[in-house]
Amino acid sequence: MSKLDKIADYARSIHEKNQDGHGFDHIQRVVALARKILLEEPNADSELVLTSAYLHDSYDEKITADVDQQKEEVAGFLKGLEIDSEPVFNIIDQMSFSANIDGKKALSLEGQIVQDADRLDAMGAWGIARTLEYGWAHERVLYDPEQKPVDYLDKASYHKAKGTTINHFYEKLFLLKDLLNRPASKKMAERRHQIMLDFVAAIEQEYQESL
Repeated sequence: MSKLDKIADYARSIHEKNQDGHGFDHIQRVVALARKILLEEPNADSELVLTSAYLHDSYDEKITADVDQQKEEVAGFLKGLEIDSEPVFNIIDQMSFSANIDGKKALSLEGQIVQDADRLDAMGAWGIARTLEYGWAHERVLYDPEQKPVDYLDKASYHKAKGTTINHFYEKLFLLKDLLNRPASKKMAERRHQIMLDFVAAIEQEYQESL
């Protein structure tokens, strides 16, 4: 079994029971998208990209109650494979939307590819499905026109937010298209962005028609 296969199995063990949009299916799509972007990025370290893509949510606070302990476990796993965890963690720790709210972090080429792949899976039809999953799992209100979208100033306020599921499109998902890094990613984002616009417009229109 290759190192990458072992990393995939490890990621599966972390995510396979997740039902809030961060399951192993999400990880697989992010890896697949990273591979597509890599086809147009011959100078990138593909091993670092794919390792980081598989592990990008492995110690995220959305899926673990003890981030530091989980991060130590991931570091130990990588050490057992003789993989330096530092460049992997540099990507993971800097790539999230919330980590960049107070200013865009400087990411390596590899980090930009993983960040783009993750953001692309937050867009389009799968992005809609994942957003609904997350909202249901966390018992969020789906839509309330009286609750307006907000602009978050820092990571802490973003993670404390209890806004509606539909507001999440305005607060994050509609912004992603203009935050992508690589040419291949930007091309893939166009259709996905439009799908989200159409979905939210239909929700709002049909709500008005039901009054």
